[in-house]
Amino acid sequence: MCGRVVTSSTPEELAEYLGADEIVATLDGPDHNVPPTRPLPLVWEESGDPGWSRKLGTARWGLVPSWAGDPSVGNRMFNARAETVAEKPSFRSAFRHRRCLVPINGFYEWGPATPGSAGKKQPWLVHRADGDPLVLAGLWESWTEEDSRTLRTCTVITVDANEDLSPVHHRMPALLPPSEWAVWLDPSQDDRELLQALLAPAPTGLLIRHPVDLRVGNTRNNGPGLMDPVDADTVTGDSLLGAVETP
Repeated sequence: MCGRVVTSSTPEELAEYLGADEIVATLDGPDHNVPPTRPLPLVWEESGDPGWSRKLGTARWGLVPSWAGDPSVGNRMFNARAETVAEKPSFRSAFRHRRCLVPINGFYEWGPATPGSAGKKQPWLVHRADGDPLVLAGLWESWTEEDSRTLRTCTVITVDANEDLSPVHHRMPALLPPSEWAVWLDPSQDDRELLQALLAPAPTGLLIRHPVDLRVGNTRNNGPGLMDPVDADTVTGDSLLGAVETP
């Protein structure tokens, strides 16, 4: 699964990296411990004059289908499995028409307890070995609130873990290389087999991981220090203060 991420790149950096034509919304600033229901950066294609353009904006993490009676349903739809995303009622319309890219700088995953984790699952930070942003395959939806405002939401698609991640968890987010961005974003592309073929485990060696402090398990904790590596064989009292198991 993918349920906690880091968003630290500036909008300008993301727009340049992803080839966005326009920045339409931005995050409040860096966030080093983003859980579902908080906003994520988002890139999608939108029709306009003279044609399609690539937008960089934001969306609340947790997909709310347009037909949902209450936006709280999105609280549990922050991930979509690649194997069933084209078929499940909650995701299939977005898979056909509203695909997006979700650029992040890293994600946390919880693995088995270590000698230093005091019996708790050990959190790991996962990021690209070259330092570039991770570009996740996602879906987005618009939901109209009672006051007629539009709520944009998104979900991250997951696949089987590759060799870099399998010692920690059996799932990972689907990462897309630049050569696949245009195809994934194209709203007119409806070849289901082609699209699902893009959703594959990342090549081995693309990602690196290191253990981080247990405090990352509590969403009230934030700051770049959460990304610092720790010795998984040791633990201190401070590490356990405010530490909770992630969902």
